[in-house]
Amino acid sequence: MIGKLTTALALATTTTALVLGAGTASAATEGNPGAAVTGQATCTHKGDKIRIEIDSPVVYAQPGYLPGENQQIRYRTVIIDAAKGTLAGSGEWETGKATDTKAADMDDTKMDVLRNDPNAYLVIQEVEWLAPDGENPVAKTDLTATSYLIKDGRTELGTFDYCQ
Repeated sequence: MIGKLTTALALATTTTALVLGAGTASAATEGNPGAAVTGQATCTHKGDKIRIEIDSPVVYAQPGYLPGENQQIRYRTVIIDAAKGTLAGSGEWETGKATDTKAADMDDTKMDVLRNDPNAYLVIQEVEWLAPDGENPVAKTDLTATSYLIKDGRTELGTFDYCQ
């Protein structure tokens, strides 16, 4: 009984932290990440699908990372169906190099998910700062989109807390 309660409490706390992250480092932070922010996702209705687009996060190297050297950064976009509590999609890792004064240049994300009711998609960008070997992460954080601009074709329907 206590084990189930502890697991439920941990899951509820993690879910709340992911939802309330609002585009800055949230509860899933490990290590000593550099500065990183993300912005608004655009969700466009296209038939039986929703096209989700979000700019790459603005990510800088870790503070004090080998001065004058570039640190390799990577991120991927993960889409969670909050209405069902399931993973709806995950993108490929995008990589770039950054310093503590110059952000990494990485590609933006475009993904399609199924349009069904109810829809309540959350967009999370998993960001990792890599060791000098370029493979092993030394710090991580999850960034949630700050808001969701919903469009039906070219018509803007408004800004919401979920992609729907």
